[in-house]
Amino acid sequence: MQLAVRIAIAFLTIVPLPLPAHLTTEQLARSAAFFPLAGWLLGGLLAGAAWFCQFLQLPAQVAAVLLVALAAWLSRGLHLDGLADLADGLGGSHEPAKRLAIMKDSATGAFGAIALVLLLAMKISCLAALYERGAALFFFLWAVPVMARWAMATLAWRTRYPRLSGTGHGFVGRVRGGDLLVGALLLLPFFFWQGPAALVVLCAALLPPFLLRQAASRALGGITGDVLGASCELAEACAFVAAVAFPFLLS
Repeated sequence: MQLAVRIAIAFLTIVPLPLPAHLTTEQLARSAAFFPLAGWLLGGLLAGAAWFCQFLQLPAQVAAVLLVALAAWLSRGLHLDGLADLADGLGGSHEPAKRLAIMKDSATGAFGAIALVLLLAMKISCLAALYERGAALFFFLWAVPVMARWAMATLAWRTRYPRLSGTGHGFVGRVRGGDLLVGALLLLPFFFWQGPAALVVLCAALLPPFLLRQAASRALGGITGDVLGASCELAEACAFVAAVAFPFLLS
């Protein structure tokens, strides 16, 4: 398996793929092209779990909680942690340096806890609504993780990292346009599957990275790994809200 693919899956999922002891920033950056591939894996597992919930005839709210919990476990809670850290940093100070220091703290504060509760509640509510409405659930469970991870990769393109070192240092500002193009090819099957729905999901998923590109640069001096993770979670939430908000997508 190509190293870039292994890096993307190992970083973004719980799958324990073997990696070299030392990875260069070039190797890390090239893996961004395959972030959507990790989304395909996650989405497929979520779709399978949703089918099993329907087979067991579980209530919509119960199934939605289980699906959100499974998604968090499959991604090791990595992006949820980033969202909590970003919320704590933005809420804890008005100075970029202090915000970055707060985000480095492993403890979750009040702002982070509130952000997590609101986001998880939103996801559960949306998935419960989709679960009740029928087969389109499988499309969205598959498409949203894929498109959110490609949207996250766009945030690492032509931005700067505000620290001297850190996990995001290998990605932020180092992702190339060609990497995004390769990732975009992995989105095409959804446009053949349900074109209008895919377009709306993609536009919704791109909104948080677009807004964070400017907001985080002003508030933090750049894009960190936590900002990337937060953008993925917010992209998923926005995409699920869009899926629920536009009934014509559910045909």
